[in-house]
Amino acid sequence: KAGKSTGWEDGGWGAWDEAELQEPEEEESTSKNQRNYWLQDCVLSLSPTNDLMVIANEQKAVFLVPKWKHSDKGKEEMQYAVGWSGSLNVEESECVSSVLCIPLASQKRSSTGRPDWTCIVVGFTSGYVRFYTESGVLLLAQLLNEDPVLQLKCRTYEIPKHPGVTEQNEELSILYPAAIVTIDGFSLFQSLRACRNQVARAAASGNENVQPPPLAYKKWGLQDVDTIVDHASIGIMTLSPFDQMKTASNIGGYNAAIKNNPPAMSQYVTVGSNPFTGFFFALEGSSQPLLSHVALAVASKLTSALFNAASGWLGWKSRHEEEPVQKQKPKMEPATPLAVRFGIPDSRRHGERICLSPCNTLAAVTDDFGRVILLDVTRGLAVRMWKGYRDAEVGWIQTVEDLHERETEKMDFSPFGNAQGPSRVAQFLVIYAPRRGILEVWSTQQGPRVGAFNVGKYCRLLYPGYKIMGLNNVTSQGWQPQTYQICLVDPISGSVKTVHVPFHLALSDKKSERAKDMHLVKKLNALLKAKASDPDLIEAEAKELILDIKYPATKKQALESILTSERVPLSSLTNITQTLMDNLKKQELECVDEGLLQFCANKLKLLHLYELVSKLNSQSIQKDIPSSDNDLAKLLRLEEKDFHRLQTLLENYKKENTQTTVQFGDEKDDVLSVKMFLEYLEYEKDVINVKNMEDGEYVALGKSY
Repeated sequence: KAGKSTGWEDGGWGAWDEAELQEPEEEESTSKNQRNYWLQDCVLSLSPTNDLMVIANEQKAVFLVPKWKHSDKGKEEMQYAVGWSGSLNVEESECVSSVLCIPLASQKRSSTGRPDWTCIVVGFTSGYVRFYTESGVLLLAQLLNEDPVLQLKCRTYEIPKHPGVTEQNEELSILYPAAIVTIDGFSLFQSLRACRNQVARAAASGNENVQPPPLAYKKWGLQDVDTIVDHASIGIMTLSPFDQMKTASNIGGYNAAIKNNPPAMSQYVTVGSNPFTGFFFALEGSSQPLLSHVALAVASKLTSALFNAASGWLGWKSRHEEEPVQKQKPKMEPATPLAVRFGIPDSRRHGERICLSPCNTLAAVTDDFGRVILLDVTRGLAVRMWKGYRDAEVGWIQTVEDLHERETEKMDFSPFGNAQGPSRVAQFLVIYAPRRGILEVWSTQQGPRVGAFNVGKYCRLLYPGYKIMGLNNVTSQGWQPQTYQICLVDPISGSVKTVHVPFHLALSDKKSERAKDMHLVKKLNALLKAKASDPDLIEAEAKELILDIKYPATKKQALESILTSERVPLSSLTNITQTLMDNLKKQELECVDEGLLQFCANKLKLLHLYELVSKLNSQSIQKDIPSSDNDLAKLLRLEEKDFHRLQTLLENYKKENTQTTVQFGDEKDDVLSVKMFLEYLEYEKDVINVKNMEDGEYVALGKSY
């Protein structure tokens, strides 16, 4: 049966597990559906540094930039504003088919590793690929194939996480119906910088024309495949000796010659039909890089203007004799044939999308049967399948373990058994099912579903799969800005939501529960240090967190953190401790930790005592009638001589132990804080004891009474 649905905002990790997600009801009218589905017909791209978003439809596009603004509630929030809008088409019939927003690294020494500017790469149905600045200025245009551009994908530099892993070069890959063009990332980075500088100089002076360096690219003609709709560039790989001999035998037969050194190959995976998934391998060195001539928009305008003026001066033709200028397309370089080596054949299945994992070993593929298939790209095998995800969109999240959350296990001699070992890396597959309006997070490869959220049926899942272009093994080790891995665009609420998955969800059984508890403690400490001024909100969140913790020792640690916080008022401390104690009493006797229950009871007694003392101190005392020494002596049942001796001793003791200290605003009127009160006193076996302290602390404790 359907239970309470878990929303995006209020549903935490694991909250969905308590009740089945309730799928949103069908909308009432068709016109409302069409009005809400407008985002599905657009081409979207969001920069991984979250500094630019592009929304394009047919020939028009809008460039959105984030800005901090005051919301209706009076809070500062980031909102997207239009930075540029207009038509991108140069030819009449061409439309935008794919868009990428690629941040380019700064070359300045003071901002190493940070983005300098963002380049917008746009693919058109005419085959052109054009590059723009954030303000919509055309930098360069390339026609590398006359077929429509199907997909643009980018790979940026990543430091290998394990020894022996091949470093991958940066590249921009362009998919056509029967070809793949890969542009070298270093060549593209230098050309874009040169073109941007050229445009800036031309705009300033109007006569400079510096030819930028050409683009280095490779063009592969994909053979033995019926249709291709998407691709993934895996990168350069080197076969093991066994795989080398197996591949050579499959291609050349029993008598195939085996080279001493395994050749390096670039691997490409395509999805479409016949085969459903195709695997291509291009040997390094089998095709020389081609060089393209970069045609600048500004340079072409200057050249045509000068040519028209010169023709009028020399009298070549009059204004009435002008003929329409014939646009000459660049010379098309032939593609190097590349046959599919093997594939996953399924004559009835048609692939729709492929999404490569951050570690380059797995890929998620969607098809027209409503399946999501997990591929092992190194072995060419389908290792898992999910059903019931028609029109699904997929992405990946890679989470690195926080060593502070790791708990040392006894008798664990692995390198991950202590806090000094290397951080582990976990991968999660994110699936957005628009038909059901649900966003799910799965642990890979064979892990369970770790989270699910109701998000609506009209969202778009954006997964760039790259970061900042232009970094290397030196500059990438410095400071880098925060980059998102995956986000969800909701056109109904007009919001962009990012997805973050805690590492402990990748663990299993006992270690997962301990890691989750440590994660909750860390979250609680962050809450206590936050600048939130609403004590009721802090109290509610602290109650929820401490009740979610499973292990008693961790619960006690969390409660101690709350009791030692100076930002939590006395009433909240009492309520939180009482809530935890009531929760423990509701449990079965065998499951209750007696030590934790007694700890809560003792702290409650001290909190109530502090409350009583505070009330007594707050009562007004008539100071206009001072008590005489005779009255005080009678009250203490002392003779007057003994009373004067005691009074002298107390005054001398106070003078000797009084130190000059800095007094803060919250320590005025000699009021002892509840934190210090709990540190000075302890309650055990119905007896309140004073802990061993220094003399000054005894004086401070005495002043509070």
